[in-house]
Amino acid sequence: MFNLKKVNKEKIRLISEILFLIIFLVLFKQKALQKWILIFGITLFISLVFNRLYCGWVCPMETLFRPINWFYKKTGIKRIKTPDFFKNTWVRWSILIIFVLTMIVFKIFEIKINLLLYIIILSVMITLIFEEEMWHKHICPYGTLLALFSCPAKYGLYINEKKCISCGLCEKTCPVNTIFVQDNNKRYIYNKECLNCFKCQYVCPVDAIDYGKLKQE
Repeated sequence: MFNLKKVNKEKIRLISEILFLIIFLVLFKQKALQKWILIFGITLFISLVFNRLYCGWVCPMETLFRPINWFYKKTGIKRIKTPDFFKNTWVRWSILIIFVLTMIVFKIFEIKINLLLYIIILSVMITLIFEEEMWHKHICPYGTLLALFSCPAKYGLYINEKKCISCGLCEKTCPVNTIFVQDNNKRYIYNKECLNCFKCQYVCPVDAIDYGKLKQE
């Protein structure tokens, strides 16, 4: 059934992504890209309560991934799955540590390089070849920080088990493979890695997925 509420939410998310991409490009043109750290810092603390909204609604990388995903969806070409090596937790944290140390070195020695810009270029190159999950879940230093800060989040996307019909569409749609099957064949969302892109909600045929207060385990 056509769901106007879902369509409007997707339009709002698209507008949000485009708006922040424009802000990013303006800062880049003004050679003030370091100010983007302020936007990220604000959303980082927002994630303590409202989960990783930055990833799905603000991040310029996610916005640039849209045409890439559209191309692969239209052509039916499959991207390479994440190599097992990158699924090791220590790899993810090592990348974050190297990223932070690099920023500190650049600051100390006043090296004027737009590190964020190069990270975005790298993210696009990787996502052109590998599935989106690889960047979001295993490489992105910002994603690692957001996953850490979102641990105590009280709000996020969740699946209503009473409505869930175990069709698996949400699981197949999730770009970071963060929806899993329980023993009763119902699905659940691992919120720490959820991008809050709402793609799972858009495809759910019975409106079993919503954003709201999460159950505390």
